[in-house]
Amino acid sequence: MDSILKEISTRLKQCTAYADDILITTRTTQATIDTFVKLKNESLKYGLVVNVYKTKYLKCTRRQHQPKSINIENKEFKQVKSFKYLVSNVNTDNIIEEEIKARIALGNKAFYTNKKMFRRKLISKMAKLKLYCSVIRPLVT
Repeated sequence: MDSILKEISTRLKQCTAYADDILITTRTTQATIDTFVKLKNESLKYGLVVNVYKTKYLKCTRRQHQPKSINIENKEFKQVKSFKYLVSNVNTDNIIEEEIKARIALGNKAFYTNKKMFRRKLISKMAKLKLYCSVIRPLVT
């Protein structure tokens, strides 16, 4: 599958894949359509099928525009304003504040879930530090 993704990546378009999530990044709508069709055709050779119902697209631009759908091979793909790719939230405005708020909330939730552990006097400070470094800090960062 790596060789397929390398073949369809150029400066105008790029494919990034992790497990079963594939992100197509292009500069034009036509490049998006062409790349999607090529990816779909290449994946069929290996018995992989694109789930049309889960496939969405996001358009990042400075201009205000109404969300619309695009048609590729008689299938309609809806435009979204934001989506979650792996752990990060990606949005049309390219603003990270929502991501920071969400991660702080995850860190708070993890802390309060383990609050009893942090308050116990029988647990050493070193163990509490390891808990913080291994559970809470990775969620926030």
